[in-house]
Amino acid sequence: MSTSRRLAAVDVVQHVLDRLTVTAFSTAGAPGAGAPVPDRSPDESLADLSLADGHPGISLAFSGTVPRRPGHAARAHDHLARATSILARGDEPAAGIYNGPGSMAYALLIAHRSTGGYRSALERLDDFQRNLVRTSLPEITDAPVASNGQFEVVRGLSGIGRYLLARGETCAPELRLLLGHLVELAHGRVMLRGRPVPRWWTAVPALPDLESALPDGHLNLGLSHGIAGPLALLSLAWRDGVVVEGHREAIEQLVGLFEEWTTEDGDGIRWPDYLGLTDWSAGYGRPTGRTKPPSWCYGAPGTSRAIQLAALALDRSDWHDLVHRSLLPLLTTPLDAWGTDTPWLCHGWGGLLHLFGLLKEHIDDPRPARVHEQLATAVLERFDTGTRFGFSSPHSNAPGFLTGAAGTALALDAYANGGRAHSGWDMALLVN
Repeated sequence: MSTSRRLAAVDVVQHVLDRLTVTAFSTAGAPGAGAPVPDRSPDESLADLSLADGHPGISLAFSGTVPRRPGHAARAHDHLARATSILARGDEPAAGIYNGPGSMAYALLIAHRSTGGYRSALERLDDFQRNLVRTSLPEITDAPVASNGQFEVVRGLSGIGRYLLARGETCAPELRLLLGHLVELAHGRVMLRGRPVPRWWTAVPALPDLESALPDGHLNLGLSHGIAGPLALLSLAWRDGVVVEGHREAIEQLVGLFEEWTTEDGDGIRWPDYLGLTDWSAGYGRPTGRTKPPSWCYGAPGTSRAIQLAALALDRSDWHDLVHRSLLPLLTTPLDAWGTDTPWLCHGWGGLLHLFGLLKEHIDDPRPARVHEQLATAVLERFDTGTRFGFSSPHSNAPGFLTGAAGTALALDAYANGGRAHSGWDMALLVN
């Protein structure tokens, strides 16, 4: 790691954090910004209890970065206090760990890991999460699931399961129930228009505007919204020694789907974002599901990391090879041809930076480490003192975790910290 690049990352993180304080949201200038900043009006997204865009997610920028100045924990607490006032309204439905009470639980978890505090509040939200699992696990039927929101990272059981896993024995019985549910989904097929499809098949299209293209639903292969999320959770649980009946076979079944649906791309491979019934019926090698630029959310390197976790869990050298092959199209393509146009964790350079920092540790090839350094430079070059939060995209100028400056600052801080996510903030991405 370049010392000058690391120091530049630390400096940029501090600039961004100054702009993300609760106080800074209501003032015309950002402390230490070095340039005028547009007047701040209340951001509508902050009214939501959201890990992606709201106060819980912004609190991670302080709880999840290495404290290098006095008042670090207090700044996180300011955002947690705002989030608590929203939670107290009582009108936030349960919705995984990215919205509603689950987002507050995760934000408090990271704050607790950073400071040792928030024990009683965290215990109350543990009760909420445990009860949610005991009472709300959806029934497994012989039909496709109603929505991938049931099992995915963002809205579903994979995200909740990562929270329960982090809480250890406190939530162990409910975690085992949840893992058992995912294991059952991984086994067997259901019939759809006379064709056997995986139980993970979702009755709705990948996006609302794809309803005509995917009238029979889809199989989502992404990490944020698809089957790579359950794969990551099952693999992390296995590595932590939390194992249920059929666990190994479920991991093997999931990786088998990714092995089956690879598409050759030069010397490497890629995965489609999703498969429709036409793709599934056509068979291996002919998927037509849309492929986006590389990201945490879909395809390499996000899905690559999920498979790497499985390889580490079950000690599978062939899966490590699969991960390496999935990165080859990126390793042989200049960054400016990747098609990425935001600095965010989700669909952006920040997420790519953090993922390559994790992936390179288990790949016997010097190129991922070089790309990791190039990605750090790419993120740093996008810092702009003239923007409200230090980073912006062609589509937004936001403070949040998934698609905002808080997440980008966390990725840079982890880079400066030798690739390690302080307090484990990246558990929410199911990459650690």
